[in-house]
Amino acid sequence: FYRDDAKATGWNNLAFPSVGMPHALWQLQGERRAVFEERESHGATEQVFKGWEQISPGTMTAQQYDQAVGDLVNYLQWMGEPSQNTRVRVGVWVLLFLAGFTFIAWRLNAAYWKDVK
Repeated sequence: FYRDDAKATGWNNLAFPSVGMPHALWQLQGERRAVFEERESHGATEQVFKGWEQISPGTMTAQQYDQAVGDLVNYLQWMGEPSQNTRVRVGVWVLLFLAGFTFIAWRLNAAYWKDVK
């Protein structure tokens, strides 16, 4: 997110431009502005993202903010699907069973057909 006074919320998003969503964690990250440079491409001028300019500091450093956002995203992913750990654990055993059953079926098939050939 970056400060953009042209938008109704006062914020814009580099990943999803013009989305109608404010920056909920701006106090932690601080206010920053996106720096764009203009380039000529196929006869048209386009703005290309160059970097960030920090307007005011937040209560966290950049590393602390990235760590906090990563933790928040991981927590929300876990809250969205708490049974994922169980599914992964059971899935490993199912794959091992299928591998064993495939081996037994292959050997049994060979034993049944050995006299036919």
